[in-house]
Amino acid sequence: MHNARACYSADAIDVLSILNAASKSGIFFGLLLASCAMALQAQTMSAEVAGQLAITEQQAIALFYQRNLGLIAARLNIDSAEAEQIIAAAIPNPVFSLNTSELAPKAFARESRHLAVPAIMPQIEQLIITAGKRRLRIESSELATEAVHFDVQDVARVLTNAVRRSYYNLLLAQKTLEVASANFERYRKILRVNEIRLKVGDVAAVDFIRIEVESLKVQGDQDQARAALNEARADLLLLLGWPENSVEISAVEIWPEAAPEIALAGQDQLVGRALERRPDMRAAKVRIAQAKKMLTLAQRQIIPDVTITAFYEQDAGNQFPRTGGVGISLPLPLFYQQKGEISKARVGVTNSELALAQAKQDIRAEVMKASASWQSADAIARRFETSVVKRIETLRNAQEIAYQKGAINVLDLIDAERSYKAIMLDYYTALANRSKAWADLLMAYGEEMRNPSSNHPSGDG
Repeated sequence: MHNARACYSADAIDVLSILNAASKSGIFFGLLLASCAMALQAQTMSAEVAGQLAITEQQAIALFYQRNLGLIAARLNIDSAEAEQIIAAAIPNPVFSLNTSELAPKAFARESRHLAVPAIMPQIEQLIITAGKRRLRIESSELATEAVHFDVQDVARVLTNAVRRSYYNLLLAQKTLEVASANFERYRKILRVNEIRLKVGDVAAVDFIRIEVESLKVQGDQDQARAALNEARADLLLLLGWPENSVEISAVEIWPEAAPEIALAGQDQLVGRALERRPDMRAAKVRIAQAKKMLTLAQRQIIPDVTITAFYEQDAGNQFPRTGGVGISLPLPLFYQQKGEISKARVGVTNSELALAQAKQDIRAEVMKASASWQSADAIARRFETSVVKRIETLRNAQEIAYQKGAINVLDLIDAERSYKAIMLDYYTALANRSKAWADLLMAYGEEMRNPSSNHPSGDG
């Protein structure tokens, strides 16, 4: 299992770099997935024996890209773009023709053998593309392929965020069940102690019933938390495309750490970086360059292509029975001069520029919104971490000691337990919200998260 974890560790797996390499080398992509699949299969078999598979966030992302059909469908666009690139680079094939003439009814008769046989003229034609139009088509198709590469990276950017959010939902569900289970065990302990106290008359029967009722309520909370965990697990397994949901998958309990170069940067700085690095932004810029190439190509279509002809003629009836020749032909642009194609290409350039401007506005708004959400969620989580969690645990322990000494009644004890449970659930919810806000910021920024601590999981292994 350690080998499988290493295969999907954060240092070994960089999703965007894999997609770049995959778009350039299908063989490399296949070998990489095959090796990781074998490691993962070994891990899965051992996990099925244990009944549970604990994965890190980066392992979940790697599994998603290995199994997700949506990404494979997006990669098909790369294959189509590369096919168009081959078509654009193709040189027109020459055309061969064979003509005969002077065919008379008696040309092949016995009595005509001493006369001239029908003339034979083999001919070959070659279309010559002029004005650099073939080069423009090649450059345009190369830009289109490059844009599709960025499109696939953009798909990875969005889908990675979906995997991360589902992973954090599973981690939150695990912590919720952990709190509910710990709370239930605490009430069972209190019940056992108070059952003894009830027998010796140290506690009122009504107080014991209150604790017993509260214990049943806490047990119901535990059941609900377990159902929520199963739902979160099923959601992640569905997103990963796991067959038959046969393994009880669990998230390694490591919350993501914010990268200082992103977390401490200002909004304007983040926006500027996102405009430079976001794949959808880069795709929009490439498509403007492609549209301009297509406009230049449309303008040059008015220059006609030339067809060169070479022929050989064998005619025994002529003074020179064996002759040859060359010819040239080209269309004359007298009536139609490609104005429609040129206008259409200009519209393409305008639309590409408008798409780039719209992408800039969307990225700016997305980054600013994600940054504000991250700062708010981080402030809330830090407040819990620095003061609230420690104080509520101290208060609960103090209330339990006070109850044992008779300083407070059972209602105060129950209220203290409820407060502790509510605060802890709020704390883990704040951690999950901060993690999701961080994932949203990474998606808006266009940066893959690299968490060194994920290389050392604390879960089962």
